[in-house]
Amino acid sequence: MSLSVILRTSVFLLCLNIIFIGTSDGLSLPETSSYACVIGGGYSGLAVSRYLKQHGVNFTVFEAAPEVGGTWRFDPHVGVDDDGVPVFTSQYRYLRVNTPRQTMEFGDYPFPDTTPAYPSGTCFYKYLKSFVKKFDLMTNIQVRSLVTAVTWAGDHWKLTYIKTDDRQNHTVLCDYVVVANGQYVLPVIPMFPGLETFQGSIIHSHDYKAPEPYTGRRVLLVGAGASGLDLSTQLHNITEKLVHSHHLKYNQPKFADQYVKKPDIQGFVTNGVFFQDGSFEEVDDIIFATGYEFYHPFLDETSGLTRAGKYVMPLYQHIVNMRRPTMTFIGVVNRVITKVMDSQAAYIASLIAGKFQLPSEQEMLDAWFDHAYKYKVAKEINTVGPEMDQYFAKLSKEAGITRNPPVLTHIRDFNAKNRLDDLFNYRDYDYEIIDSHTYKRWYNGGGKGEVCPVEAS
Repeated sequence: MSLSVILRTSVFLLCLNIIFIGTSDGLSLPETSSYACVIGGGYSGLAVSRYLKQHGVNFTVFEAAPEVGGTWRFDPHVGVDDDGVPVFTSQYRYLRVNTPRQTMEFGDYPFPDTTPAYPSGTCFYKYLKSFVKKFDLMTNIQVRSLVTAVTWAGDHWKLTYIKTDDRQNHTVLCDYVVVANGQYVLPVIPMFPGLETFQGSIIHSHDYKAPEPYTGRRVLLVGAGASGLDLSTQLHNITEKLVHSHHLKYNQPKFADQYVKKPDIQGFVTNGVFFQDGSFEEVDDIIFATGYEFYHPFLDETSGLTRAGKYVMPLYQHIVNMRRPTMTFIGVVNRVITKVMDSQAAYIASLIAGKFQLPSEQEMLDAWFDHAYKYKVAKEINTVGPEMDQYFAKLSKEAGITRNPPVLTHIRDFNAKNRLDDLFNYRDYDYEIIDSHTYKRWYNGGGKGEVCPVEAS
């Protein structure tokens, strides 16, 4: 065994020791699930709401915004909304989803068959609204309710929220807390030498609303994840110059002549940016498409969790707070499809409804350790990635919920590759699931993203 592996393993075991020092009070579940509090009314919060309602659980969803929808609800405000609440949505105009809708649908609630495989963001929001109407979820949702604190009080949770319309604080007692506040809330902007001296505009893609303001501008786009690649397709042919800094290896499409690929950044000056190859570009605007971190500012040490921007631990099945099993999470997972959140929601609702029992603390710890040991690096602890199909199987076996079929993983993997192979055209196809293992795909001629047969709520 190499010295580096020994050191990494020793550090990891030390972290484990820190995590599990102290008493583990709060491990038992209530005999009856009298009241559950759900934080967030986006996709994940709506998913768990449907299942909680089906199980007859008494619950309330606390949503900070004036409407449900989470990151799928477009809000033209930047920074804060009319109520002075942070804008949590990252939605922008002309967005189309970047994975086939079959990987994003709620269980037993498919899009109409005539919906394109890659509907617009506006269409997906209509789908969420239709879901809320279908299952009468608004009766359990409080909007304009920003959760500010969740603390453990011995045998229950105290949840404090502010009503953003009247600025009044309220506290409720919860037997269960479901944290479903989203994955794309806290944007990350890396620190570079001289960035504070740059005199142009600087935003994160979280605050990007539309391409038009960048017409005729010299724009630096940083990053080539999902958002970075998508913004490159929106901006390359309207800017005076689009300077794209990233290190992704992919089949770069034929961008407009004003598109310039650059390596990683060395530093900034007042009017531009130096790159690690020694080159320089003058730019007017910077857009950082550099990802997000998990964000749970309402939790404190009484949660029993070890948290940072890149991880939350220890979570059994990436869901259950092992120190306080009456607290569960949706969406604290990496490299998965949206439908994983629906499965997590079904698991949580079944747990709260008493449909199955958790393993012992030792068994949960063993399962968590088996997974964590594969990665050793803390920021990868919440990764599912290539094990997504096995993850679906584990949730289904333990909680008795519907298992998502292996074909979804096949579609996920093909789409990820195809997006990098054919960035401009990968959405111009439709998909049909044949059975649990197979699907077919065909070219639809392109331009179907705005077709949306979903009925408005």
